[in-house]
Amino acid sequence: MVVSKRAAVVALCAVALAWLWQFLTVHYNYGGNWSALFCIAPHMPVPDFLRSENLYIFPGSEGFDGQEYHLIAHDPWMRRGAADAIDGPAIFYQRILVPALAWLLALGRDAWIHRAYYAVVLGFVFLGTYWSSRIVARAGLRPEWGLAFLLTPAALTSIDRMTVDVAVAACVAGFVWYAKEGPSWKIFVLLACAALTKEQAVPMIAAYALYVATRKRFAAAVWMAAATLPTVVWFVYLQHLRPAPPLLFAMSWIPMAGFFSALAHPAVYPMSPFKSAAGVTFDYVALAGYALGLVLAARFAWQRRWTPGASAAYAFAIASMALRNPITWRVVYSFGRGLTPMFLLLAFEELPEHPWLAALPMMLIDSRISLNFVSQVLGVAGGLTGLDTTALLK
Repeated sequence: MVVSKRAAVVALCAVALAWLWQFLTVHYNYGGNWSALFCIAPHMPVPDFLRSENLYIFPGSEGFDGQEYHLIAHDPWMRRGAADAIDGPAIFYQRILVPALAWLLALGRDAWIHRAYYAVVLGFVFLGTYWSSRIVARAGLRPEWGLAFLLTPAALTSIDRMTVDVAVAACVAGFVWYAKEGPSWKIFVLLACAALTKEQAVPMIAAYALYVATRKRFAAAVWMAAATLPTVVWFVYLQHLRPAPPLLFAMSWIPMAGFFSALAHPAVYPMSPFKSAAGVTFDYVALAGYALGLVLAARFAWQRRWTPGASAAYAFAIASMALRNPITWRVVYSFGRGLTPMFLLLAFEELPEHPWLAALPMMLIDSRISLNFVSQVLGVAGGLTGLDTTALLK
């Protein structure tokens, strides 16, 4: 009970830190306009139900996924034309959980959607940190180390650009906790929520069902496999409203084709030679973090480690090797947040033996993500101190 209360306090601290950062960057970098967190591009169409909003637009930007989820939160059931404004609605609408929760929390009122969406993201920060604190305490460490959840690529990108990946990461942490502590219905709910948040969680469901089956608990295996049913029902609903071909374009039969393509063809940054070289260097560091994650997964397999967490980590590792989209692999905000579930599972599995090795893959990726925060940090620093920090960006 004492550990549980400490974990809750740690989780509240994580929420407070995340909100404080959002408040500071919105106040000093975006003129107090909180819609900047959705990272909206100039070319993004604005449906009629959004025309009254004072949206913050990033000039010359392609935007980011948060702009799509923002539209979905206003129109989760595809009845108001949001799908027509989204580039690739078949992809984004299937990731319904976070936008739908925001819509429910806002009682469907457009004026409340933004605050509700931020609250949902911070709610998953709380849950992920809480369960992570319980897990690290179970491994013999202080619960305060659960704050590290706030530094996972999924949490950082979700806090910064309102992506949904923090919800998947939180569900993964909850899965690891309840897979040992029970009850099974909570595992079922977490698996179902993870799949409704992002399709990448489906392999985790298959892996855990297989794990349970190897324990000769066949009825329980079927029960866990049924965690995919809410996602299947939602996909059928989407196909009924807006038929789309199967989304197979992002997968490759050549293992790690996308990864090696990123190694051979690094991103090109339209910046000064020094900044461009720094970006490319840390891109390689981030890719090394992924490679280290695969090494850890291979070591667990060599040791024939077969636990709920290890089985799910194997599933994510195998699935990640099939990702072929070169753009995904060249943008750390894309592959870093998408691979966070694998890194978390590996970290929790490695934690009792080698705590620092457990965190190393994500630390390598965070080193590149930190470059994306430099301009914001300088803006906040300049606002707080009154100094001109913009010269440091030149």
